[in-house]
Amino acid sequence: MSSFAIALALLAGAADGESRVGSRLDPAMRQVNNADMSELNGALYRFMECAVARREVRVRAFIDARDVETMKQNYVALSDVPRCSVGGYLGNDVDYISYNAEISVTRGFVAEAFIKKDRKRAEALSALPLQKTYSADWYAVTGRPQPFNEMATCVAATNPAGILALLRTGIGSKEEKAAVGTLAPSLGQCLATGYKLNANRLSLRTALAEALYHRTFDAPSGAVGGAN
Repeated sequence: MSSFAIALALLAGAADGESRVGSRLDPAMRQVNNADMSELNGALYRFMECAVARREVRVRAFIDARDVETMKQNYVALSDVPRCSVGGYLGNDVDYISYNAEISVTRGFVAEAFIKKDRKRAEALSALPLQKTYSADWYAVTGRPQPFNEMATCVAATNPAGILALLRTGIGSKEEKAAVGTLAPSLGQCLATGYKLNANRLSLRTALAEALYHRTFDAPSGAVGGAN
């Protein structure tokens, strides 16, 4: 699963004001390769946020899928979304970028967008007591190691406010780094014995966002530590 990625065409700016992606782009538009990753991550999240707003049902089906085939059938809803601009992240001098996103990052960004769309629901969650084990049926489709998902589920159960604070920060920002540091005690207590956490901030952010999404929106019979 970790090798399964999606390719997105993102429009940063267009002189005529139209939002066009993929094959709709004029041949004369300049393609930019190897742009700064921090900016690309911000642009990708903005695109996911727009997709959630414009194709909520299909995108919800993508992240709610519990098997790979269903997820693949619905991930196409994340491409070629009309009227989605990412110019605020990359600047109007960039016309077109292609981005290959790992499924774990894609799912995390979609999760974050849904949480922010219905923030009050996530903010109403209370911290639950720490449990010995955590499991959920969505782990298999994330592309992440199971101990990583277990840790994220545990943090979503015991410290949802900490994850929300992280999601309020800019992607790749100094504030994000500080928020991850604040979450360190929760990460430590939730990490399985013998499992060494070796993940960058983007991986942490997206894993925690997805775990909080499932706690917030899944039926109570889902993951341990479900929404109360």
